[in-house]
Amino acid sequence: MISAAHTRPEREAMERSPAEQREHERRVVAEHYQHDVEIFSMVLDSRLAYATGVFVRPDEDLETAQARKFARIQAKLDIQPGERVLDVGCGWGSNLLYLAEHTKGEFFGITLSERQREEAMRRARLAGVAERVHIDVRHVEDLALEPASFDVVLFSGSIVHMHNREEIHHAVARILRPTGRLLISDCYYPAEHRGDRESTATDYIFVEALGYCRLVHLSEELGFIERAGLDICHVEDLTSSYALTLERWIDNVRKNRRRIEAISPGFSRLLQQYMTVAKLSFARRTALEYMILATRGRPRVEVASFPIAPPAREKGEQ
Repeated sequence: MISAAHTRPEREAMERSPAEQREHERRVVAEHYQHDVEIFSMVLDSRLAYATGVFVRPDEDLETAQARKFARIQAKLDIQPGERVLDVGCGWGSNLLYLAEHTKGEFFGITLSERQREEAMRRARLAGVAERVHIDVRHVEDLALEPASFDVVLFSGSIVHMHNREEIHHAVARILRPTGRLLISDCYYPAEHRGDRESTATDYIFVEALGYCRLVHLSEELGFIERAGLDICHVEDLTSSYALTLERWIDNVRKNRRRIEAISPGFSRLLQQYMTVAKLSFARRTALEYMILATRGRPRVEVASFPIAPPAREKGEQ
């Protein structure tokens, strides 16, 4: 039911049919990521990770923080030789290529941007992993995948662009094999939202800058995951790291403003404005960043069983 609690983009999405909403997401979200990769190479790290890094100290550089994030994702997913990994919203392939270089899995990615796919595959060839990396341009809801066909599904900074979250989690549960893993790294509203969902700043980020976003409370996301039949294993708060990541991106936009404007007039202003608003939101914790790990069933742990003695009878009891 549509209510005042929903943002303008959410209300508009709820008035569209599922097919119309998928087409809307395809069109408006892709616009942001279709800009020349040279621009993003001036702003992001060398692997083009358009998501938070993991900072241990506030004075660390972006490369160090992103390398730690990649390593943390690898450790959480524990990909074994031959396992199949699907990265939904893979971008320029930052996670896929890191995992392909450090494990022996088979990697599949989807993106809404043809330019992202081309750049990701170019980088895969340079890294010598192209034979194990496959990327397609399509919406996740258009995928027709066999049940129990993947060991890992990953969303890094991408599920926020998708309106039908609950349906997507059910689809993920269907394609995961027993003990398969789901990892999400994305942003959420706090339980008692302290910001203004209808503010000009919120509308600017959700519509003008990024095309379409739907933030939910962490408890809602966890509920979607559990109702799909998956078990929550771990939730990690990366909010402060995202504020620092955005600070590094903003510095890079400022340093490269003239070069960015020469390629795409007006885009440096858009980047700096939306990143500044986002940084303040994370710094004030009116938006939160979490990494969630879930599995499709957990292996049972064998433990010794101990017989329980019956309670001692009181004197005179029959």
